Amino acid sequence: MTNMNFIERNLKLITQILLLAVIAAVPFIRANSLYFPFISGKAYVFRALVALAFFFWIWFLWKQMPADWKRIFTDHKRYNILVVAIVLFFLAQVAASFFGVDPVYSLFSSIERADGALQYGFWALYFLMFLSVFREKRDWKLFSAVFTVVAVALSGYAWFNYEAQVQLYGVFGNPAYFAAFLIFAIGFSLVAVERKFFFPGPLHYGFLAAAGFLLLTFIFTQVRGAYVGLAGGILLFFLLAILFLRKENKKLVFLSGLVLLIGLGALGVLFGAKDTEYVQHTRLLYRITEVTEIWEQGSTRERLLNWNIALKAFKEKPLFGYGPENYGSAANRYYDYRIGVGEPWFDRAHNQPLDTLATGGIVVFSAYLFWLGIATFFIFKIAKKQKILGFLLASVFFAYFLQSLFLFDLIAVYLGLFPFLAFLIYTDRKQIAKDNNDNGYKDYNSYKKYPVLMLAGVLSLFVIYTTAFVPWKANAATIQFFAFTENGFYKEAMPFLQEAFTKKSPYTFWEVRKRAGWQFVNVLNYNLEQETDPAKIKEIKNIYEFITPELEKFVEARPYDPQMYFLLARMYRLGNQKLGYEDLEKAERVLEKGFQYSDRRVEYYNEFAQILILQGRVEEAENVVKEYAQRADYFGEAFPYVTLGHFYYVSEEYEKAFEEYEKAREKGYEFFELGLEYNRYLFAAQEVGAYEEVIPMAKAFIARWGDDADSYFNIAVGYYHLGDKEQAKVYFLKAIESDPRYDEHEFKPLFLDSE
Repeated sequence: MTNMNFIERNLKLITQILLLAVIAAVPFIRANSLYFPFISGKAYVFRALVALAFFFWIWFLWKQMPADWKRIFTDHKRYNILVVAIVLFFLAQVAASFFGVDPVYSLFSSIERADGALQYGFWALYFLMFLSVFREKRDWKLFSAVFTVVAVALSGYAWFNYEAQVQLYGVFGNPAYFAAFLIFAIGFSLVAVERKFFFPGPLHYGFLAAAGFLLLTFIFTQVRGAYVGLAGGILLFFLLAILFLRKENKKLVFLSGLVLLIGLGALGVLFGAKDTEYVQHTRLLYRITEVTEIWEQGSTRERLLNWNIALKAFKEKPLFGYGPENYGSAANRYYDYRIGVGEPWFDRAHNQPLDTLATGGIVVFSAYLFWLGIATFFIFKIAKKQKILGFLLASVFFAYFLQSLFLFDLIAVYLGLFPFLAFLIYTDRKQIAKDNNDNGYKDYNSYKKYPVLMLAGVLSLFVIYTTAFVPWKANAATIQFFAFTENGFYKEAMPFLQEAFTKKSPYTFWEVRKRAGWQFVNVLNYNLEQETDPAKIKEIKNIYEFITPELEKFVEARPYDPQMYFLLARMYRLGNQKLGYEDLEKAERVLEKGFQYSDRRVEYYNEFAQILILQGRVEEAENVVKEYAQRADYFGEAFPYVTLGHFYYVSEEYEKAFEEYEKAREKGYEFFELGLEYNRYLFAAQEVGAYEEVIPMAKAFIARWGDDADSYFNIAVGYYHLGDKEQAKVYFLKAIESDPRYDEHEFKPLFLDSE
């Protein structure tokens, strides 16, 4: 009973601790036992913490209910409009999910993203709980301290692994995600300074130092979209200070003007020198100046092309869109080859507003604009009475919005965004405290609470089990299947595959089939080349016979996933080539169905051509590729030649392949941007003896991507065959310097024994 009384006296504190644990623990989670360890583990723990916090929150509301409990979510006598906006956005996503192409995917998302309409519901609940228990200055002092310490620790870890990462990303797995998180971290540390949460004392200056350290870390994430976002936020703050603080704070105005002048001058010098050798070979400086190279391959060009796809998707389905999380279906329907050069299977528009427009239509997009507008309105209200704080909040929010034009919202963003929105409400409430007297709590201890608490407890346990525990088990079994198959233990892998497939979780049920399917395709494609043991081959066949029916069910249940048609067709083809199964006709039928949902993907046609070749229908295969290349000439003048070149390469007709590749080069196509195409070009060139083309291509690859041992070796081979043995020796030594394994290469005597 004593323990129960202690809990009841501290329900608010317990709820706060659990909500703070989301900030303090979730970012650090890197679950290597899971597929997508940087994302999935974070999502599962987040759901569990929110569900657990929900139980104590309900208990808190019931035990210490305000005289008018609605005031937890209201200002004056009205519901808080920002709370309403967040809830409406969640409800709009749920509604759009049922009108989209794949409601299951809309609601539960994928392992990689761990998002979806229901996941947003978790965040909305987190937001509601947060703003109801973080209502006083001491609460926000605690939060700002925790958030800043966590951000500093994450940054320290990232710096500790700097050499390996090059771009800092810490435990987020992606520098763009880390940069988005740091925008809010920098903001909250500066808010603590501006609010003087820890003034006077060393902690006050510690928060200022922390902001500087986080800014430095942010710079070394080298994320161009985030650069634009934070630069825009900083610029906005300085401009607002200069325009509206000329009388109140002349020192800040002077400092803002000085920093703005120095900053713009430095950027001017940097961009003026962007073509110099120093800038080009200094990765950080090069990444900053690369912002201007909009239409360069491997740059933001792919993003811009994706935005065009999003607009086309909206025009097709203007009311509810394709459904949350279903952008991949739109991307495949309106596929543009210039996107596929860098990333063939896009599932996001990499622009949050356009992604929302394409997947949610007018309904969700309107709700999205509504909460953005209301948050902006709150910031404006705050700035009217507290200018510096308002300007700071405006800058953070503007930085978030600008970077979202190049990314998308996900767990790394939400960790900062929802506490930020809750802080807006807290600050606004504080300003109207005189009009909204918040009396204390009254004890509402009634026998009626027990059924309520039992229901809340059962619901919390159910949510934890279904949304965290079961998907974690399915995910972990899948990664075990990966580990065993990669090391050739196929018999040991089978039970884990079966376990993963039998877990009844909507968060993973279909997803593990796709991921396991891709893994097994890799086994068929690569592992079998070295496998000679009949027993091992039999084990692989057992997996094949188990997994193919499951993938067949997948394409029937979720026909709007074009990637699955391609995956299943490839598996059938490899099953024929490597295991002797008579599945080529199945492969052909699967792809023909896939063409209904994506008739622009070059992968489809190349796979289809290979299937026809294996059936002896070579001329038909060639005509298929030629017809597609001609039909898809909107991709650019070089595209038909590239496509045909790849076809002839796969067909091992290297002379024809090289001929087509050269036609593509005449049209301005650069093969050194994509590793696969670069390697194919070099191989075809060497096969036909075109060594005079090998050398400049390999040199261009090195100039673009830096030292590469294989490229140095190819240059050496080129010079050797052209009779320049001295240059051949020079470049072979560079290959050894770049990769010591070349010191044991079988061709070493050709290059080094010439003297």
